[in-house]
Formats: sequence, structure tokens, C-alpha cells
Amino acid sequence: MLEILRQGGVVMYPLGLCSVLTVAIFVERLWHFLRADRDPHAVISRAQAALTEGGNPHPQWPDEPAPVMRVVGAALASRGRPRSVVEEHLQAILAGEGLRLGARLGIVGTIGNISPFIGLFGTVLGIIHAFRAIGEVGAAGPAVVASGISEALIATAAGLFVAITAVIVYNLFVLWQARLFRRAEIAAGEALNLVVPEGGSASQTTTERQ
Repeated sequence: MLEILRQGGVVMYPLGLCSVLTVAIFVERLWHFLRADRDPHAVISRAQAALTEGGNPHPQWPDEPAPVMRVVGAALASRGRPRSVVEEHLQAILAGEGLRLGARLGIVGTIGNISPFIGLFGTVLGIIHAFRAIGEVGAAGPAVVASGISEALIATAAGLFVAITAVIVYNLFVLWQARLFRRAEIAAGEALNLVVPEGGSASQTTTERQ
């Protein structure tokens, strides 16, 4: 197998680097997304129960890996402020969570876009080597061009393999990111209404709980 990869020529080095980066980012993002995936309704229920009991609900939530818990924790920490201020604060938290979830996904997307071109470059180099061999020998038999054609085909296959893998990983996490962000938006809206109900003020909410 290694011998076949070596026959792919110099382009196998950047393609190998792209493959390693894709796998590394996949493992890192998978671990992060699994920890970040939480049910917003369950988190809101826990926050509502804690508020009903009159305690200090989950002060560690802003430091949790799940965007849902971070945005609810930010809302709870903003109790006593006007609704507009809390809403702006939650929007800023959501924007930050979107950036945090999308970290390093652009690298995978770029790998998916450029890998076929790297493979195509290897294909061109293989064809050049084949024609060079024909020119040196003065004949065009199968044995003369076999090495160059083999290099071209291996480079093409490797470029497509890396690109397909990267595109699958990228699309998987982009869809997952959209799902997590939507859950965070739902939690933000419910937490906002929990802390400062629509048409009410923070002081009224505090009085009602008392």
C-alpha cells in the first residue's frame, strides 16, 4: 500500500497532510459537538425549577460546553436588568456560540475544495513524466508510459478520496452546527421570557416570584 502511495508522486505529501488535518479536526469537533448537544427544554425546566425554589440556579452554566446551557446561564445571570438589555446580551452570546461551533470547519471546507485540484496537478505531472519517457526512449510502448500513467491515476484517486472525505465531514458538522445553534436560539427565547416576561419588567418578575 505504501509503495502504491509513493508512486503517486510529490502531490501525495500535501494530500497526506490534508488527510491528517481532516481526521484531526473531525475527532476534535466530534468530541466538542457531542458535549455541546443538549435538549433546550430540559435545560429550561431545570432553570425554571431552580428559580421557583428561590435559589441561585446553576452559576456554572456560562462555563458549560453546551451553547444551550451557556445562553440560559447568561440569561439567569442577567436577572434584574431591562428586557432589551438582556435580549442584546443574549444575541451577543449567540453570535459568539456560532463562531465557537464553527471553529476549524473552514479548514475542512477548504481541503474539500482544493484536494481535487491537487490531485489534478499530480495527474498532469504523471502525464508529463509519461511523455518525457516516450521522448527519451523514442517509443510509446506500454512499459514506457506505465510509470507516468500510474502516477497520474494514483494522484487523481488520492485527490478525490481526500476531497470526498473532507466534504462529508464538513457537511456533517455544518448541519449539526445549525441544529445546535437553533437549539440555542430556542433556549435564549425561553430563558428571556423566563427572566423578563414579554410586556413585563425585571422588577415585576422578581415581585411575582416573591
